[in-house]
Amino acid sequence: MATTIKGKLEAAEDLGTGIPSAGSWTGAVPAPAAPARFYFNLTDGDDMIRDEEGIEASSIQAAVVSALEAVEELRAQAPASSDAWRGWRLEIVDAFGRALQAIPLDALSAH
Repeated sequence: MATTIKGKLEAAEDLGTGIPSAGSWTGAVPAPAAPARFYFNLTDGDDMIRDEEGIEASSIQAAVVSALEAVEELRAQAPASSDAWRGWRLEIVDAFGRALQAIPLDALSAH
């Protein structure tokens, strides 16, 4: 394939020579990772309450922080029923359904 640049006919394979690639630029700051969607499913191993909405977070660590906040909110809504969650855990899963982290609900102290 040929391209005309400033009246000169150039071969396509000659285009781009002498132009540095993005990876070769010095001082370039890497772009932050795109946010990913994480879901917080509740399960006791037999039953599961699926999170259909999920959250966007920049990393699994950020998702864990959000999950811990969600667990605290859950406990604050019904502090007397904390025994009802015994054996349950909150599983953080990715968009493909892979479990990435599990937080036992009965191992956290109610505030």
